[in-house]
Amino acid sequence: MWGRLVAVRKLLLLPVLILGAAHAAAEDLLTPAPDPQSAVIVLDASKSMNEKIGATSKMGIVRDALKLTIASEAEKRALGLVAFGNRKTSSCSDTEVIAEAGALKSDTTERILSPIKPVGKAPLGAAITEAAGLSEGSKPFNIVLIADGGDTCEADLCTMAETLKQQAKDLRIHVVGLSGKPDDIQPLTCLAATTGGKFVAATNEAGFKAALSAVFAAIDAPPPAAAAPIAPVAAAVPATSVVPRTTAIPRVAAPPMVPGGKPGETAVLKSGTASPANTAGIIAIAPAPAKLAVSPAPPKTQPARPVPVSFHALVTEGGAKLQSGLIWRVYSAKAKTDGGFELISTHREAAPTAALLPGEYLVNAAYGLSNLTKKIKVEDEDTLDETFVLNTGGLSLQAILATGEECPEGLVRFDVQSDEQDQFGARHTILADAQPHSVIRLNAGAYHVKSVYGDANANVGVNVTVEPGRITQATIKHTGAKITFRLVQRLGGEAVADTKWQILTSAGDTVKSNAGALPTHILAAGSYAVVAEYGDKAYTRKFSIEPGNDKQIEVAIEDGPTSAEELQALLDPPEAPRPGTGGLAGEGPGGFDGFSKPADPNAPLLNPGVLLRPSR
Repeated sequence: MWGRLVAVRKLLLLPVLILGAAHAAAEDLLTPAPDPQSAVIVLDASKSMNEKIGATSKMGIVRDALKLTIASEAEKRALGLVAFGNRKTSSCSDTEVIAEAGALKSDTTERILSPIKPVGKAPLGAAITEAAGLSEGSKPFNIVLIADGGDTCEADLCTMAETLKQQAKDLRIHVVGLSGKPDDIQPLTCLAATTGGKFVAATNEAGFKAALSAVFAAIDAPPPAAAAPIAPVAAAVPATSVVPRTTAIPRVAAPPMVPGGKPGETAVLKSGTASPANTAGIIAIAPAPAKLAVSPAPPKTQPARPVPVSFHALVTEGGAKLQSGLIWRVYSAKAKTDGGFELISTHREAAPTAALLPGEYLVNAAYGLSNLTKKIKVEDEDTLDETFVLNTGGLSLQAILATGEECPEGLVRFDVQSDEQDQFGARHTILADAQPHSVIRLNAGAYHVKSVYGDANANVGVNVTVEPGRITQATIKHTGAKITFRLVQRLGGEAVADTKWQILTSAGDTVKSNAGALPTHILAAGSYAVVAEYGDKAYTRKFSIEPGNDKQIEVAIEDGPTSAEELQALLDPPEAPRPGTGGLAGEGPGGFDGFSKPADPNAPLLNPGVLLRPSR
């Protein structure tokens, strides 16, 4: 009777169980599948990616594999791209958001990937930090790092990963390594291990494609479930029993092995082993051994994050911002062993923004020849804005003749020099061969301008002052004249060809040497001698030049050749007497008495430079 009653109850419960199972199955069918998670690819474009594996560069292998992956993945998830090391040869802030999440699609892949050329350093930590900033709030977000080695800018990747994970619990960093040297990839293992991502490293093209596919397959897979803790079991022990004081050491399961690998090696960290189909060309990287916790670890400092630093320049204090023509150079403030400073980045925008890690820097703003170098300190803050007051002025130059006419174009040039002289009287040339009427941008201050008219000694030097925010117009007056030389049989005759000429000052210095029938030179006003050599004989003539008085100087052969003694007196006249010792050099019988008495042969040449400096 009792058995029959139990059987009846079982039959009554069966429909209920079947209905309950059907209801649970219906709920599973009605629950929508989670949306595919977005991912940003962080691409290593540092110089080392030019190295070849087989016949193809690492970048070529990565580019070909990415085209296939993006073609399939972009249809189901939002993809973005951040590159580093692709713009500057030596910069730890060279990171670039090339495509925001959702902008990297199959039809834009070629256009986006083709311009990326490996040229610089590997600021890997800065690039990952920038990619993490593209996440969409609390939604799950994945970073897929493709690299051939660690950070070359001394970033603490492990600490950075811990910090990013604390800030975004749903962030995972997956790593696809490409290198024939396992030690190059080892520093990247903690990125995946800390954030729950997948780590795969490959040594060849086939292995890299398999590794990339494995990483993207793991993005939507649920993270591995943590092992349930074993509940302690209380055993009944008689009160009189003695329990030994021992502690059981838990056994740690060994990591899964790679086919053909050694115990303790794994190709994929934090997400199980790779399937045999994906292990061709995949290298095994052993995870760091687990450490027994002895005491709480000291708190780790957060990794340094790049700070956006904006620059702009003013001509003068309170003036308007410059809108063009600026070149900015950012240097490390720490001097190198050779005494120079490392150039971090160069910017040609009027108001650029540079991503700089906390620290000290030297920043140079150049506007023409005007420039200012300032030391700045970047601290861990949201943004930093730096203003440079250049105190720039303009200088415009022109030259005129003694008659008031402007010097012929092409015959005059200017050298802008420093106002100070060294112990030898030399000046530092700031700008050589400046052209007339052009505006030269200079720091406000005093300068020396040397103007050269012609190709001889018609030089004028003047001092000018450049005022900030104003254009100073300097007009230099030349007193030189155009002189043509002729060697003739008699005065007024035809010029003799094949003549060598030497023009001398009254002190015996050579101003110009030339050869030809009619040499022409522009000479400063003063006294001279000219020596014409024809055949084996030398003919001379002394002459003087008045300011702006062009003329021809004829040397007549019929006057006879110059004696050796007279020629020596011209080429090597006696030195001037020391102050307070008497008369002029060469006075008396047989001496060099100058070209026209009572002129002093050792006096400076007449060269009065006139400077007019109106400003506007």
